[in-house]
Amino acid sequence: DMVSPHPLCCPARAEIISGQYAQNNGVHSNGGEWGGYMALREPDNTLQRWLYEAGYHTAVVGKFINYWFPETQAVPLGWEWFDASAKNSFGYYDFDMFTNGERTRYDDGESYSTTYTTERTVQLVEDWSAGRDPLRDGAPGEDKPFFIWTSYYAPHGECGEGSCKVGPAPEKRYRDLYPGATPPSFAKASYDARLDDPNPHIKGKAVLDRARIAQFHRQRIQSLRSVDDGVTAIVRALRAAGELDDTVVMFTSDNGYLLGEHRYLGKTLAYEEALRVPLLVRGPGIARRTKVKEPVTTVDLASTVVDLAGATPGRTLDGRSLAGAARGQARLRADTVLVQAGARSARAGTGPWMFRGVRTDRYTLTKWRKRSGRIHIDLFDRRRDPEQVDNLAGTRRYRPVRLELKKRLRALDGCAGSDCFQRFGPVPAPRRG
Repeated sequence: DMVSPHPLCCPARAEIISGQYAQNNGVHSNGGEWGGYMALREPDNTLQRWLYEAGYHTAVVGKFINYWFPETQAVPLGWEWFDASAKNSFGYYDFDMFTNGERTRYDDGESYSTTYTTERTVQLVEDWSAGRDPLRDGAPGEDKPFFIWTSYYAPHGECGEGSCKVGPAPEKRYRDLYPGATPPSFAKASYDARLDDPNPHIKGKAVLDRARIAQFHRQRIQSLRSVDDGVTAIVRALRAAGELDDTVVMFTSDNGYLLGEHRYLGKTLAYEEALRVPLLVRGPGIARRTKVKEPVTTVDLASTVVDLAGATPGRTLDGRSLAGAARGQARLRADTVLVQAGARSARAGTGPWMFRGVRTDRYTLTKWRKRSGRIHIDLFDRRRDPEQVDNLAGTRRYRPVRLELKKRLRALDGCAGSDCFQRFGPVPAPRRG
């Protein structure tokens, strides 16, 4: 049960490299007054530096963090190989890369960003496994373990001025795949049912055009076919280099996505489609088909990598190491996850937050501040209403549930360190009748 508790590109990526929630790392949104790379506190004191100081080669290839630009920001300390998109929107057949101090434009109509990311990663695996230095054209280098963040852009939409609602550009050879694919959202009541007391972000929105959503969905899964190829190539490179059995591989995403559910195309909101992301892990000591049933989050990833590498973090981490649970040696005790999203600017009229909330194995509660200053609350019982259509916040039966979850939100909304992963115990049952 993997959750991206701040389901938006930049805040989620800031969680990954800082091991902290937004209230502690500073990144509330993709940009604006409270977001972007410029909002990240202590950007040189993040995961890559801790690993480099622990004796690791370190690299990032692909999408980094929104609003990191080589013209205005330095490469964060600790990245030995820094090969990141030099534009806020990466792109597919037209993209800019900043590679170890040199900016290069790829717009020849043949270079494809997913393939570029894969090939760079494979080369790093081959060089570092063989003790070669990729910074010196493969000359002999230090024989050290390595950490590589391979960060694909797919299936992100192509971003133009002020909009990212155009589907991704699939690789040319995959543009005709899956012609009859239907979005799973079409089978859900949340796509076109009447929404009960919707939150301010979706209130009044119309049902989205099915033909548009179907095309968008096909473009997304077509673009992911190239990511599948990339994962295969990287695993094969590790195996060929004799490193696979000694390497921990993590596959995940920064956020989920709504494809028309709740009249919405995008991420950010505290619905399961946006919050849930995959986490697949393989490595030494991890048995096949091991499942961790307790909720884990993107905030836990930095703690896990630090633990596996024997590194020392330079800041208080809000997450827990998942290494023991993945190896069947420990249980994760937390039962409630803080979920949230930030505003881009004061013009939203909500302060720095769009909403704050909590999620348990059964319930999701979010608290929204309207422009008027009034509070809107969403409460969903996902066991009885898995598609989150019926807002129960105003019902008498669920008053004990609402009060308990609001108490948990007060305990977590400013949390830091171990206070962010508490075990509260069972939520009171709804009243009968």
